[in-house]
Amino acid sequence: MNQQAGTVLYGRTPLVMSCGILTVGLAMIISCSSEKPKPMQQPTAEQVKGNADRTFDKLKQEERERKPLGQ
Repeated sequence: MNQQAGTVLYGRTPLVMSCGILTVGLAMIISCSSEKPKPMQQPTAEQVKGNADRTFDKLKQEERERKPLGQ
């Protein structure tokens, strides 16, 4: 009978430890996922205008470099 009691105690210990580790792991995952993402910083009007100017200049340069289809 002592043999069986020891086996049951030995069998419960890893189970209890596994449940504890699982609980801590789930708590960490849930707490990390509850953080709200930070909003992206909106570009200023000057940044938007600068990007648009650069893109327009690039398009004009590509048009100048492109050869006409008929030649």
